[in-house]
Amino acid sequence: MSNLKKLVVSTEKEFEALAASWRLLETQVPQLLPFQTYDWNRAWWKIFSDASWYHKDELAICTLYDEGQLVAVMPLTNTHVGLHSLFMYRYVRPFGADPNLTEIRIPLAMPAYDETILQQWEDLSRQETFGLTEFQVIHTKQHAAHFLASNAAVHPLEARDVPNFVLHLGDSWASFKSGLKRNIKESLRHCYNSLARDNLPVRLQVWQGAAEIRARLHDFYALHAARAGATNTVEHPDYFADPQHRAFMAALLESDFASRMQLFCLELDGRVVAMRLGFAMGEELYLYYSGYDLQFARYSVMTTLLAEIIQWSYTQNFKRINLSVGEDVSKTRWGPSVTHYVEYQCVKNNAWRRNLGNSILKMRKLRRSWAGQKSE
Repeated sequence: MSNLKKLVVSTEKEFEALAASWRLLETQVPQLLPFQTYDWNRAWWKIFSDASWYHKDELAICTLYDEGQLVAVMPLTNTHVGLHSLFMYRYVRPFGADPNLTEIRIPLAMPAYDETILQQWEDLSRQETFGLTEFQVIHTKQHAAHFLASNAAVHPLEARDVPNFVLHLGDSWASFKSGLKRNIKESLRHCYNSLARDNLPVRLQVWQGAAEIRARLHDFYALHAARAGATNTVEHPDYFADPQHRAFMAALLESDFASRMQLFCLELDGRVVAMRLGFAMGEELYLYYSGYDLQFARYSVMTTLLAEIIQWSYTQNFKRINLSVGEDVSKTRWGPSVTHYVEYQCVKNNAWRRNLGNSILKMRKLRRSWAGQKSE
């Protein structure tokens, strides 16, 4: 690592010029996440970046080169609140500050450079001369904790755990199923037996690519909204009610990322009753948001859909299925492994910034609490 070079990309033209080297890096990183790809980040910036006169997002994409080859990239937004050089408040955080559309916001790096790219947070903190800058450092617990322990200039105010659950498929559906816990085996038997008893034949349809998915996206949004209205289960908002969020999905479908996208549809006697989006990430299938028809909830159609997706994955030679983030029984009962990511809110390490940063965090919590009470 003797010839390392750090560059910060700050213009649209430079961002676009990164496309080829970024995509090449994607092929060299094991267990690539959809949120680390060039196309996801390019679409995100297009849809979510803000440029009002008092609140401006600026590019700060940290890149790391070794012998001229891109080996790590960390896309950051440098958000100013105030008059730029005389800003009152600045927030430097990874791309993906959205209502949970971008679920895991870690840098893309070849394994040997995971911690080296995080060092650029230290460089950014030293550039601060006026106002408060809040930094959002996100990585696995191991890498993030080591970075903070080794860099005294950055002080963590708060941490949020982000568990990510992954199924390792093994050789066959039969062997995978035999290794499941008793409760999920019983659930699967109930799902298929109840459908057979009511003469509802099961069929999995898999739609892939921009044209096929775009034609059925309205149905997906409708089922997702129906799922958001379900009671007596884990609560989920309707993430696609906001037109901006649908615009983001449209931008993904207009990009090369569309070739990674699948829309899984569970049909019962010819009727689509459940859908789930997925992304093909090399040997891993990443399962994203879903929805289902509440009239068929008694059949546990989401469990059936996941079982059908797992069986289909063997035919496509996937080695892993990423069940996404968030700890709930719909994931944990399948016996997945878990990767613990952590999100730290940080400030530059001096007394007045620590005190001001803590005060801002308290105000945010009060505001969220008040908003929650108001919505009840």
